[in-house]
Amino acid sequence: MHGKLIKWKDDRGFGFILCEHNQQEVFVHISAFPGSSPRPKVGEMLGFEIETTADGKTRAINISREASLKTKNSPIKLSKTPGKNTKIINVIIALVVIGLIAVSVSQKFTF
Repeated sequence: MHGKLIKWKDDRGFGFILCEHNQQEVFVHISAFPGSSPRPKVGEMLGFEIETTADGKTRAINISREASLKTKNSPIKLSKTPGKNTKIINVIIALVVIGLIAVSVSQKFTF
């Protein structure tokens, strides 16, 4: 699952993640984060699993830091197809070039 850390009480070591899947708040404890990772920050995107405790409550476990995974391990993907703005710019450039050629040709035939 994925979600955003929306509340964090650093002094108490817990907070809540807003789950993207069902828009539910999921409890998370500091112990669910990797030991060597920095302190959690509100707004951070997280990957996690959900565990149901013996008393029926749910909590996030096995936290992965989405932001660090994306920036360190995922290459930036560039689109191979030009966007709409690129196509418009290419058409404008073509029209300007055609106009310049037309002016140049008409000047040769002007007496």
